[in-house]
Amino acid sequence: MEARRRSEESVTPIQLSLRIRHPTIAPEEISTALGAVPEHCFRAGDPRTGAAKDRRTSQHTQTYWLAPVTAQAWSDPIDPTFVSVVAARYSEHDLAVSEEHLREATQKLMARSAEDLLFYCLRRLNTRHAFLQRIQSDGGDVSLLLTIERDSASDFTLPVAMARSLVKLGISLEFKFES
Repeated sequence: MEARRRSEESVTPIQLSLRIRHPTIAPEEISTALGAVPEHCFRAGDPRTGAAKDRRTSQHTQTYWLAPVTAQAWSDPIDPTFVSVVAARYSEHDLAVSEEHLREATQKLMARSAEDLLFYCLRRLNTRHAFLQRIQSDGGDVSLLLTIERDSASDFTLPVAMARSLVKLGISLEFKFES
């Protein structure tokens, strides 16, 4: 699976990435299960790329999969069931609720703060709870990497409900504050 590399110019004030490490799983299986495309990945057993002067090639000891968390990164940013429930609720009104309208609203919501982006991600990952449990029971780990420019976010609060979701899903949260 060919992974995309993000250019330095695309760095935003708040970035959230999902990282999965596993002893054997194929990156394609992770992408399929999560409905996301990684920006970087390799499979356990793949040769390492490097500037080794000798002819010996080492191999990756585990699978590594890293994907950005944005509304655009998920192949199905809005659950179709959710869209139909919302549309049905407003069917008697003159409101036009479309999937495109809800997608745009989701993207705007996620852009507001680190908390909103994290909340969106945890809601999405909650629907893949069984897959995440399998990753962990096989000896893998799942982490969210939150990078925040110091000047763009004065405070960050991790609400108790989000902390519970992280625990329930078995996900570590790593913070990086950049200058």
